[in-house]
Amino acid sequence: MKVIWTLIILASFSMQGLCNDIKAEIVVAKSDESKKVESELKEANKNFTFNGKQIHPGCVEQFSVNLADSGPPIVRAVDVAACVSSNEFFMDFKESEDGYIGYEYEDSGEKNYFGYKYIGKASGGLHILDTRSSGGGTMVATTVVLTRFGLENYRSFDEQGKLKIEERLIMKCIGQIDRGDRDKGTIELKEDKLILGESQYRKKSEVINLK
Repeated sequence: MKVIWTLIILASFSMQGLCNDIKAEIVVAKSDESKKVESELKEANKNFTFNGKQIHPGCVEQFSVNLADSGPPIVRAVDVAACVSSNEFFMDFKESEDGYIGYEYEDSGEKNYFGYKYIGKASGGLHILDTRSSGGGTMVATTVVLTRFGLENYRSFDEQGKLKIEERLIMKCIGQIDRGDRDKGTIELKEDKLILGESQYRKKSEVINLK
């Protein structure tokens, strides 16, 4: 009888050790995953890049407001990893001579273009992008887009209904400033002030406090 109890106790300790090993592996996996996403956040905030490459302009274009609408965009948050790896944005992009990261694509038989130029980063991790887009006409819309990166949990379920939670890098649209059609004015960031230079729409420079 003592032998049986001894075997039961040993088995119990063995199972407990196995469970602890499994938990340890899970903790390590989560730790490695968290480090990876935190590294992605750091890179995005430093260079406005993802995995060493400029973020596809199609991801920024998600924040565009339809000409028929006004006010905040319908889409205000983009999963960066999902966006840059999607089939929707398989098209190559390139940098223009004046510094815009852009791409061309067809929509309903018409050629379209969207590009962004990185202006800089204000306090609080606020990234300033000058965007321009065209398609289906002669208008070239120019809009300043204010973005910020952050981490958020994404929940998914496998076929057995088991919950999986993973951190994801998210790019959010914090605000926009409409510059009009083919605004020829300069744009620069000095500390937390955005300066829009003289143009066909402004007789003098306009200073916008971003704080």
